[in-house]
Amino acid sequence: MTKVFGPKGLDRRRAPRIPVPPGGPLSVVGARLVNASPYGMMIHSPVPMDRNAILPLRLVLADDKIDVQTRVAACWRTWIGQKKVYGIGLEFTVLPDPVRERLRDTLATLGDPTPRPA
Repeated sequence: MTKVFGPKGLDRRRAPRIPVPPGGPLSVVGARLVNASPYGMMIHSPVPMDRNAILPLRLVLADDKIDVQTRVAACWRTWIGQKKVYGIGLEFTVLPDPVRERLRDTLATLGDPTPRPA
């Protein structure tokens, strides 16, 4: 059974997360992207995922499809309306520097970072 663990505790992010609107310049094939930074992102999933699991994903950055590798850093149950989903915090483990720079530039066009919880 997958243990659900949450986003509480010490925030170790290297950069603030930027909210990503649906249909925006950045998306993930097969998942709902919630927010992103040059070092990680959060997706919504219908199923929980084990901490430290390696998850290969395909990013769509502008019109380019880029295969990346991530590590599950957090997983918590949440609700969207009456639908139960899991927030999955992911850290990029394989992301070439030129792609990270493109991602940083793209996120900069989306505005202010996600507010941090107190």
